[in-house]
Amino acid sequence: NPFAHLKNIFSRAQYVRGFAATTMLATGGFMLMPFGSAFGVHNLGISMDQLPLLYMITGVCMLIFSPLMGTLSDKIGKYKMFIIGSCIAGIMTLIYCNLGVTPLWIILIINITLFVGISARMISASALMTAVPDLADRGAFMGVNSSIQQIAGGVASLLAGLIVKETSTGYIENYPLLGYVVIAALIATIFLMYNIHKYVQAKLSQPDAAL
Repeated sequence: NPFAHLKNIFSRAQYVRGFAATTMLATGGFMLMPFGSAFGVHNLGISMDQLPLLYMITGVCMLIFSPLMGTLSDKIGKYKMFIIGSCIAGIMTLIYCNLGVTPLWIILIINITLFVGISARMISASALMTAVPDLADRGAFMGVNSSIQQIAGGVASLLAGLIVKETSTGYIENYPLLGYVVIAALIATIFLMYNIHKYVQAKLSQPDAAL
C-alpha cells in the first residue's frame, strides 16, 4: 500500500531530519534567485544586453566546475565539501547582496564563485541524502525529498518577496537584509547536515550496510 509506505517514511525520525535539512537547503538558494535579474539590472547597473552574457558565462563555468566539485566531494568527504561550499556561498552572498553599481567583470567573478559554492553544497548534500534511507525506502524517500525541496523553494520565494521591496524605478531595497537571512539559513543547514553526516557514517560502518 503506497499510503502505508508513505506513513512509514514519515514515521522514521532520521528521515524527517533529512527532510528538515532539505527544507533549509532549498530556503537558502531560492530566496536570492527570483530577484537576481532585477537586482543585477537596477542595483548593479548591468544592462539588459549584458544579462544573458552573465548567465551564459556562469553556466559554462558551472559545466566545468560541477564535475570537479563532485570528484572533490568523493575525495575529501561529502560533509567537508558541504562546509566548504557553504562558507564560499555565505561569503559571496554577503558581498553580492551589498554591492552597488559594479563593473561587469567583477560581477562575473563574484557570480561564478557564488555558484561554485552553491553547486558544492547541492552536490555534496544530494550525495549524503542518497545514503540516508534504507534500500527498500530509497525511491519513496527521494521522491518525497524532491517534493519537499520544490515546496520549500516556493515558500522561500514567497518569504523573500515579503522582505525585499521594489521602488518605482525598479531599484530593489532590503536586498542586504535578504542576504543575512540566507546566511542564517546556510548556518542552520550546516548543523542539520552534521546530523545526517553522523547518521550516514554510523550506517555505512555496519558490516551489513546496504549501499
